[in-house]
Amino acid sequence: MQHSPLLGTAPAPLLGTAPAPLLADDFAASGLPVRADLGQHFLRSPESARRLLDRAEIPSGAQVLEVGAGLGTLSATIAGAGYRIWAVEKDARLRRPLEKQLGEFGDSARITIADVRRVDLTQGLEAGSTLVSIMPFAPELAAALVRHVFGSPLLVRGLVVMPSLGAEQLADDPASGLRVEEVDGIARADFYPPAPTVLRVVVVERNLPCLK
Repeated sequence: MQHSPLLGTAPAPLLGTAPAPLLADDFAASGLPVRADLGQHFLRSPESARRLLDRAEIPSGAQVLEVGAGLGTLSATIAGAGYRIWAVEKDARLRRPLEKQLGEFGDSARITIADVRRVDLTQGLEAGSTLVSIMPFAPELAAALVRHVFGSPLLVRGLVVMPSLGAEQLADDPASGLRVEEVDGIARADFYPPAPTVLRVVVVERNLPCLK
């Protein structure tokens, strides 16, 4: 995959403006351990969340599925832009931060604490939904989760942050029926803990059948 500019190189805030709170840094200060079994790393940069949203090109009125919502930095950015979001997170410890981030959006924001592989997506997604997610930073798990959620015909497109190796595995798997295109990069330091490997920002779409 061709390397792209880093998301983490966003301009610094102007002098005199207060930086947005870094929930990932608050989590680090709390002393709670991250879960390595979940490939857990939390987005630190609200600027990167906004740039990911721009890259996602979500159709007007579309519902957004976020897998691995974490502390809700990306979730709140999506909801704050007026999109309806379904945030799915496996780690039950993160329910309260997610509720704090998304509570003001009412019925436009839904939170499910569960492994997405045990969630009936057909009962919660609408036709034409978009996936916008920061996947676990374990390559095989990230690729497996993308394959799984695209098993729902209601998802048509996705923008995903995932390890470079996981993106390559997904792109080289014709059985998945998915097309993977890198559209950006993102800095390892934009996460707590810092990402252990190179990351890619990719668009995932279904391969269209050949017309006869």
